[in-house]
Amino acid sequence: MIHKSPLISLLTRDKILFQGNCPSIKSSVSAEATQNDETEIQTTEDTDATTPASSSRHDPLSHDVTADGTQKTRRNPESNGSVVDGGRKCLRVLRSSLWTNFPFVVYCMLVAAVQGCIQSVLIFLPSRGRELGAGPSAAALLLTLFGAFDMGGRFVFGFVFDIRAVRRRRSYLYTAVAVSFGSGAALLAAVDDYVLLATVTCFVAVLEGGAHSQRATSVTELVEPSQTSLAVGLVIFAQGCGNFYGPIIGG
Repeated sequence: MIHKSPLISLLTRDKILFQGNCPSIKSSVSAEATQNDETEIQTTEDTDATTPASSSRHDPLSHDVTADGTQKTRRNPESNGSVVDGGRKCLRVLRSSLWTNFPFVVYCMLVAAVQGCIQSVLIFLPSRGRELGAGPSAAALLLTLFGAFDMGGRFVFGFVFDIRAVRRRRSYLYTAVAVSFGSGAALLAAVDDYVLLATVTCFVAVLEGGAHSQRATSVTELVEPSQTSLAVGLVIFAQGCGNFYGPIIGG
């Protein structure tokens, strides 16, 4: 009978224990490797998902390009809409029945003529004062008087025309004031004294301010309520025409 030494028995037992533990060690190692692989894949997916957002957030060029593109797509419809609206408004003006409203057309022509005459009067007024022997300062004073009394006339007649009893007969009062203004302007050339010229100038300026204050308001009696805004605009346009040609003819 063969007796094993204690050293050989110890080595044999360790070998058997090592062989018995190998499967568990291999399984733990493979599980750890698998877990590492899954962590690596998850990290890669997170990086891929985060990179475009962060790059677009920190890349001002791409953000600006996107913003510009968005603004362009928004601006194009707005610009096209404004052009279309402008064209429709022009067609609405051209097709308006105001062009066939004879009283209104005559009124616009009168506004342009009167405004041109006012500019001519203001141009010749200082020269008329110099002809009557007034100095440069006295001649310029006539324009100052005309402007001051013109403003006062607009203020006073603005309240007068707004009285309920006067409002019903506004057209008659406006015609009377306008005719008085025209007659007074004709008297300026017939005056032979500087003091009298200054007095008539103040009188004419008050009447001119009264007529001018109701120039656009009187339009409501010539057109329909729906045409008031367009009619007032055309009256102001006629007034501008008078301001344009008045100094050319007067000068």
